[in-house]
Amino acid sequence: MSVSLLISCDKETCEYVTQCEPLGNNTEQSGITVVTYNADNPTDFVGAIYDTRNNASAPLGTDWAPALGTGGKITKPADWTLGKLGRIFGIAMDKNSNIYLAASGVYGQNFLNTPYQNTNPGRIYKATAGSYSTSSFVDLPMSYASSAGSLNGIGNVAYDKINNQLFATNLDDGKIYRISMTGTILQTYDPFSVDSGTPDITVQDERIWGIGVNYESGKVKVYFPRITTPVTTLANRNLYSITLNSGGNMPTSAPVLEIPNLPGVAESITDIEFSADTQKMILAERGDPHNAMSFSYNKIGSSWNSNTQYFVGGFTGKNAAGGVDFAFVGDDKTPVKCEEFIWASGNYLEAASVSPGRVYGLQGIKYAGNTLTSAPSSDLFVDYNPPIYNFAQKGDIGDVDVFDADTCSCISK
Repeated sequence: MSVSLLISCDKETCEYVTQCEPLGNNTEQSGITVVTYNADNPTDFVGAIYDTRNNASAPLGTDWAPALGTGGKITKPADWTLGKLGRIFGIAMDKNSNIYLAASGVYGQNFLNTPYQNTNPGRIYKATAGSYSTSSFVDLPMSYASSAGSLNGIGNVAYDKINNQLFATNLDDGKIYRISMTGTILQTYDPFSVDSGTPDITVQDERIWGIGVNYESGKVKVYFPRITTPVTTLANRNLYSITLNSGGNMPTSAPVLEIPNLPGVAESITDIEFSADTQKMILAERGDPHNAMSFSYNKIGSSWNSNTQYFVGGFTGKNAAGGVDFAFVGDDKTPVKCEEFIWASGNYLEAASVSPGRVYGLQGIKYAGNTLTSAPSSDLFVDYNPPIYNFAQKGDIGDVDVFDADTCSCISK
């Protein structure tokens, strides 16, 4: 099955190189944004859903959240609480608008947060479209030595639209898991060395965090990073892929090096996302809250070429919190412009019209890029203010995922 390239689209029609059909059925949800974050009390929320669809006239350089917080523009499903889900980070959506939320120990990795252990550290939850109430979807095998915590959990999750299946990375054993849409583990793939089998998070060289799925030349490819020690050496920061067979199975062969010498110094690249036209890729690091990057690549021919670093927040412009996704510009009266900008989760975001100027949440950035000096007035901001404990706000921001615009994403018939 080949992937067709987008020429133009609006909210009603698409014109493509070849006749095509939508990949999903989420027209009403297209452009809605889901976020995750940390919390400490059982009744606190650990995620939210923002209606960011009508963004063409959204105010720049200020907190868009007050408007989002009115008229049903923000939803916190009743059971998206710490007591029900534990701490979660990774997010994926399927073609029927269901949301998948993955348990994570990532918040114990950062600023002023101490390690902890979820009751079910390998669990992925399914939030069913409509009410978005959650239920247990699948548990990946995971072990830990102490209930005090060991950063175990799931790195992230990704949905394969072509084969209607999920992929998840397991930080306990360094493997990728292929999961059916009924919550059955279909296959595992160990891209590097065999895990020692000891409890707790696997060693740095075997940790796979972010995972993404792209469609290239009629094939489905799964991407994932590997950052080995020392993590600040560019030669130890690489992006790999595997190509699925025609039935959607993972191969037995070794992964292919796609991009060597990735930028950054953080020990984790926690999110990888691809554009609907399959030619753009964005990635986000997570680590030091003032030294973690979001950046992109464009595909030219068969190679990925560096595009830009996005300046997330003030000070260093490297305040990424580890989540990133493509979004489209549009509203009820404005034709959709497919994937014109990205949402990046971040710390210490600087918005020109916010006093004292600090936003912790989302920054909306044009895909072409921004600058450190222009960002406070040129970008969008959403401050979703998770519960703050012990001044740990910088480590509390999580992932972000956006429902795809079906009018911007389809495959050839």
